[in-house]
Amino acid sequence: MPYVNEIEESQADPHLQELYRSIEQRFGFIPHFFKALGAVPKVIEGQLQLNGAVMGDGALSTVLKEQIGVVVSGINSSAYCIFIHMELLQRFGVDKVLARKLTTDYENAAVEPKVKALFRFADKLTRQPYDIEDEDIETVKKAGWDDAAVRETVLTVAYFNYVNRVSLGLGLVADF
Repeated sequence: MPYVNEIEESQADPHLQELYRSIEQRFGFIPHFFKALGAVPKVIEGQLQLNGAVMGDGALSTVLKEQIGVVVSGINSSAYCIFIHMELLQRFGVDKVLARKLTTDYENAAVEPKVKALFRFADKLTRQPYDIEDEDIETVKKAGWDDAAVRETVLTVAYFNYVNRVSLGLGLVADF
């Protein structure tokens, strides 16, 4: 059980019901994450806007951002986020074995060296954000990424660290 009450659809006011419908269209159900935030619909609105702004295709694909997300969630031991984002990766066609590997041992995952450079950067930004320096950015760029990819990686890592903290802090249980 989560540490806070969840707002079920039957308890939701019309505005929250509308938000829930939009969430259900994306996921096929309403995740515990959003039900736990149901008491603060403005936070859900902000979350949906931030998700749309950060996780869409850009310099990095949505699939790659989801992979970065499971790497970060694995580092943070966020079981809730690991499960839901592994499910999303499978919906995007990413093999379950690879998705699992990313959560526990991304260094030995079967991905291109260019992608692994982003995972290493995400790892350092998650574990030691105060130690990020020019050399880290240059390493990412030498692997073949540009400023836009660096920016999107930072936003993705920050976004997943936020979501991981919310899920861990609220004691969310897996949806699957």
